[in-house]
Amino acid sequence: MPQYVVNYAATKTADQGGRLDAPSFHRNHEPIWSVLGPFLADQSGDVLEVGSGTGQHVVEFARRAPAIRWQPSDPAAEHLRSIDAWRTTSGLANVRVPVEIDLSVLHWPSLVEVATPGSLLAILCINVLHISPWHVSEH
Repeated sequence: MPQYVVNYAATKTADQGGRLDAPSFHRNHEPIWSVLGPFLADQSGDVLEVGSGTGQHVVEFARRAPAIRWQPSDPAAEHLRSIDAWRTTSGLANVRVPVEIDLSVLHWPSLVEVATPGSLLAILCINVLHISPWHVSEH
């Protein structure tokens, strides 16, 4: 895993289900949803979350927007396990299995699958750009 990625597993212990808990989720999910929610209201399609970290945001937002298919992703294996644990525990059918995506690799968009062409509503990126190398932000 690249050194610039915050590895929550290095500082946090997963619960019995394998879920990691990020303090930032508890601070920012409501303010983020206050902006994102109106944009996604009455929409259907796909949203890709890059850098899903623990998986808490994608599960919370999928609960609030059940007509949208949510695709979580992260480059860290420990995070992918946590995302999948949050997904499994939630029981939500609109959260897909997380995929490994490293935004520092130029071909990362080819790793994204959507249900139908043109169904991608948004790419969501929370708490990523400030910890990533500059060339990730430039892409």
